[in-house]
Amino acid sequence: MGLLADFVVAAPEDVLQYGSQLRSGKPLPPDRFQRAEYKNFTPLALEMLWAILRQEKWDVRSHRLEHAFRTEGGESWLERFPDELVRLISALDETAANQTADAWARADEVPVNSNELRPVLRDLKQFATQARKSGQSLYLWGSL
Repeated sequence: MGLLADFVVAAPEDVLQYGSQLRSGKPLPPDRFQRAEYKNFTPLALEMLWAILRQEKWDVRSHRLEHAFRTEGGESWLERFPDELVRLISALDETAANQTADAWARADEVPVNSNELRPVLRDLKQFATQARKSGQSLYLWGSL
């Protein structure tokens, strides 16, 4: 099955309900969450993306997603993309996105190749743009 990794756009007051909604098996309200489902993307992989977008070497102090929630057993977590990372992703044009995918694929923490990363970056760009326009936030929800 692997690690579930959803990218979610939601308001901070709604996002904590995301995991419980999924576990309940009920359909997610489309007006509360926009999401893309992927597998095997960790917070570290997204932090690597941030370093690439800044054209820096990854540093734990400079490239951290914001911890929002973790279940007691650690099997699920929620990390918020910092505003700067959202801005950088939303600003990607096609050429920059292709170059970013190539660089990101070289990181050991990234589970796929650059061709597989291109649609991920397209989704992230769409979500980052939506989050900025709507005043919501972009999150990574993960579950084992």
